[in-house]
Amino acid sequence: MKKAFTMIELVFVIVILGILASLAVPKLAATKTDAEVTKIVVEMKNIFDKIAALSISYPELSAKLNSIDPSSPENFAALMSVLGDDLTISDFKAPGRANEKYPWLAKCFIITYQNGALQVKQSSDTSNLCKTLYAHPTVNEWMTNGVNFSGNRLFKEEK
Repeated sequence: MKKAFTMIELVFVIVILGILASLAVPKLAATKTDAEVTKIVVEMKNIFDKIAALSISYPELSAKLNSIDPSSPENFAALMSVLGDDLTISDFKAPGRANEKYPWLAKCFIITYQNGALQVKQSSDTSNLCKTLYAHPTVNEWMTNGVNFSGNRLFKEEK
């Protein structure tokens, strides 16, 4: 008689592997989303640094951004132009370049410039990525307090 696994033993092994896989796959998906959120938070900080540096280096840009009503969609479009490397806010292709570079920005957030500070608001998107971003502590602080450029200090220091 040959020594081999019986059919019932093979079925049990397959069931156990299926149970283990069902537990592992959601963890892997969550890890991927967390990594993407962390990357986006770093990109957001870099965006804020860029806007702060440009508004300090080019006072006329800051004045032009301040002249646009913060509640109008033109304010967000002007910021997207700046992120698309258009300091004149006149190149109609610049927001598209910014949207290609930061596709999550217009999807998850509405950012406006007012009196040397940025107001960060959540958009109406309810995707898993946006919900995870809204729950991130740093992003939550930006949405609550805004991002102030006065004194060149973007983040509150923890004590």
